Amino acid sequence: MQRATRDDVARLAGTSPAVVSYVLNNGPRPVAPATRARVEQAIAELGYRPNLVARALRSTRSNVLGLVVPDSSEGYFTQLTHAVERAAFARGSLVLLGNSAFSREQELRYAESLANMRVDGLLLVRAEIAGAAATHSTLDVPVVYLHHRAPSGSAAPSVVLDNKAGGRLTTEHLLGHGYREIGCLTGTARSGPVADRARGWTEAMRAAKRSTGNVVRTGLDRHAARADIRRWLQSPERPRAIMATADGLALDTLTVAAELGLSVPKDLAVIGFGGTDAAAHSWPALSTAGHSFDDFADAAVSTLDELRENTQPEDRVLDVHLTARASCGCE
Repeated sequence: MQRATRDDVARLAGTSPAVVSYVLNNGPRPVAPATRARVEQAIAELGYRPNLVARALRSTRSNVLGLVVPDSSEGYFTQLTHAVERAAFARGSLVLLGNSAFSREQELRYAESLANMRVDGLLLVRAEIAGAAATHSTLDVPVVYLHHRAPSGSAAPSVVLDNKAGGRLTTEHLLGHGYREIGCLTGTARSGPVADRARGWTEAMRAAKRSTGNVVRTGLDRHAARADIRRWLQSPERPRAIMATADGLALDTLTVAAELGLSVPKDLAVIGFGGTDAAAHSWPALSTAGHSFDDFADAAVSTLDELRENTQPEDRVLDVHLTARASCGCE
């Protein structure tokens, strides 16, 4: 069946294709209520759907945003993706999603492909791995870096959490419980959000004159991470408490601790970072630091809107809040 066109709608409504366009775009010229009603009825009868790509080529806006994340199946990025979708939808835009799979090459390919589709702007969540990254100067669309700061040399704005302060906050909370031996479970990246959280742990431990030597760095593979955690918890270096720089790592720690017969928090206190929904539903419930995902996403989309209006918004650093639960010893 041949797809209905704008001309078909105009013929059925007894008007011109230009008037159909005014109805579809709510302007730039007004349309009489009776004419608008005829056009809308013709659209419904014919099942007409505008060609969004063609519209984008003719217009300065596509009402579509691009979002690239490392892995939308991972809990933190799942919630961030959904929050961005809600923030964009509230402003009349849709979101096209790309997963970089923690690959710099794939990250760049998605960014370039989405830019070539004439999206209104890109939100890029950089993968925390070594290697060159796409920068705004190579992409012909506005770019905002979300969760991870923009790469060196890029003038694009970023919207991030105050990760180092959050790392201090979680560690100081464990110190406040009286735990003296606090280990840090983190990733292998030496820069980025996770690394900044680990630096916050280091600062808090040094301020308390405690050892900063008990650190375990693990990779992205969940099975390998759990094996690293198991070795740590079975070793003489097992700490009394663990500050994990991501909720996923903290949840893995709870699982391994249960498998080893360790009681949390009696034998091992655990605190995470991310503020994910999963943290509230673990056993015991996981203490975690984070920021409202909806506020985070709204700040990112708002910054992208400012950039589209030819302003140069400043980087935004959002406060981190602690949600204390049973895993650290709080009731």
